[in-house]
Amino acid sequence: MWIGHHLQQLIILRLRANKFQGNIPTSMCNLSFLQVLDLSTNNITGQIPQCFSHIIALSNLMFPRKRFDHSSYTFSIEGEMYEIGSFKDKAILAWKGSNREYGKNLGLMTIIDLSNNHLTGEIPKSITKLVALAGLNLSRNNLTGLIPNNIGHMETLESLDLSRNHLSGRMPPSFSYLTFLSYMNLSFNNLEGKIPLSTQLQSFDPSTYVGNSGLCGQPLINLCPSDVISPTKSHDKHATSEDEDKLITIGFYVSLVIGFFVGFWGVCGTLVIKTSWRHAYFKFFNNLNDWIHVTLSVFVNWLKNRLQVED
Repeated sequence: MWIGHHLQQLIILRLRANKFQGNIPTSMCNLSFLQVLDLSTNNITGQIPQCFSHIIALSNLMFPRKRFDHSSYTFSIEGEMYEIGSFKDKAILAWKGSNREYGKNLGLMTIIDLSNNHLTGEIPKSITKLVALAGLNLSRNNLTGLIPNNIGHMETLESLDLSRNHLSGRMPPSFSYLTFLSYMNLSFNNLEGKIPLSTQLQSFDPSTYVGNSGLCGQPLINLCPSDVISPTKSHDKHATSEDEDKLITIGFYVSLVIGFFVGFWGVCGTLVIKTSWRHAYFKFFNNLNDWIHVTLSVFVNWLKNRLQVED
């Protein structure tokens, strides 16, 4: 309990692979500078504290971070100053499915690893406020309930492992907002429904989702019911298409016949019935014929005369 009250400048807290038991003390939420919290592989029980969202270093994207590089260290004993040589902080952290050692870059990491414990209850909705968190590992616990709908708010998340729990329900659509996510493991839960569409989620190996019999859609081989077209529906669709083609063909010919009769009798019928219009119609074409004949004759005579003059 005293860690959160007396070590408030703490940046890295790594207590993995011990035999700690009991609940995670809420006093850890007072560690405003905490960037790495690793309590994995212990016997911790209870629920994940809701107050993790109070850790400013993980909830504020503008929080200053720097590399660890201590060239020397000075300390005082009974008024005498002593200086020791340079040293470097190092730590092995679980990152994207494997253990990696970090030195100078340790001060740039933002990770919460509570894996391989006995945690129960739901994943707190408040954890989605940790917008500066790059890695979250809650695997191998006894967590239940739904994945928080707002998980997409954690847009800087690069590594997410929720495998081997008892999570249920659908994958929230906001998963598609996790554009930096390059490693994810949701295997062996009770998730169901269609995997949301996004560049990242479909690019993961199917093993990411194995052990969730209710999940469907790419990259899994089992299709969702909405994606499957039954043979009956396919036949009905083909038959409907043929019927539409027949209707279009019949309608075309009917329109063609009607158009012919209306157009033909609209002109010729009027000339048959109306004598004055018929006389005017033929007189117009006779005059047009005479004009064309005279024009051609004049042009031919002009052309002949022109050729004779040039000779």
